[in-house]
Amino acid sequence: MGIFQLGLRHLNYEDIGPGRPILLIHGFTNYGMSWAPQLAALVHSGHRVILPDLYGHGASSPATGICTISDLAGDMVNLLDHLGVGSVIVCGLSLGGMVALQMAVDQPNRFSSIVVANSRSWFTGPENSAMVDAWIDLLMQKDGPLKRLHATWPTLVNDEFRESAQGRASFDAWARVLSTVQGFSLCHVARGMTQFDLRGRLAAIRVPTLVISGEHDRLFSLDQSREISGHIAGSRCSMISGAGHLSSLDSPDQFNRVLLDFLGG
Repeated sequence: MGIFQLGLRHLNYEDIGPGRPILLIHGFTNYGMSWAPQLAALVHSGHRVILPDLYGHGASSPATGICTISDLAGDMVNLLDHLGVGSVIVCGLSLGGMVALQMAVDQPNRFSSIVVANSRSWFTGPENSAMVDAWIDLLMQKDGPLKRLHATWPTLVNDEFRESAQGRASFDAWARVLSTVQGFSLCHVARGMTQFDLRGRLAAIRVPTLVISGEHDRLFSLDQSREISGHIAGSRCSMISGAGHLSSLDSPDQFNRVLLDFLGG
């Protein structure tokens, strides 16, 4: 485990393996090691895997004020500089996909390729603000992060995975992490998400890009993935059959095949 100090706050991260660096960015309320199902496949295919806990998440410092997608993207660039990483592959899921897109738009020459999974290119507007308000109402309750996990878990993964031993173990691991995270910290990140809008800027991305969607993603639809892909020249859009929102978790074999095929190409 590594700790990167950023002024008065810190970011927790894992840096595993030699080779071609890839930065994996997790989703909202999640943590870096949620990418464990991808770790062995990537390391054994010759990649150095960097797994941060975003600000306000996991073992990183709690967010003490509104934290935007741009703020999170800046943190990731600073972490890469700290690690001496130049050109890098960035892969993000959900919130992490938004961060990956922001990084690619802000610093288009920094990334060799981009993978955006189960995400979208904007999160503004009254409908999304209302969704975030509902998240915050739950997060600010006693044990709010855990309550939100219990409430959203059925919408995050497919039924087969949720009912499996692996699914129960994944839920328990996430719950242990969330038992240490303050609800107010996640609320600050949620508020920042409502400012995210890259429509009209995605055409600036000129590197190979893969957009992944889950067939049964009930949060971010296939159409939203296609919207991203449609604005990035030469990008590829892949749907993972049977997958829910956390396609890397509930359908890791398919996810890894799609990811490695793209990286190998």
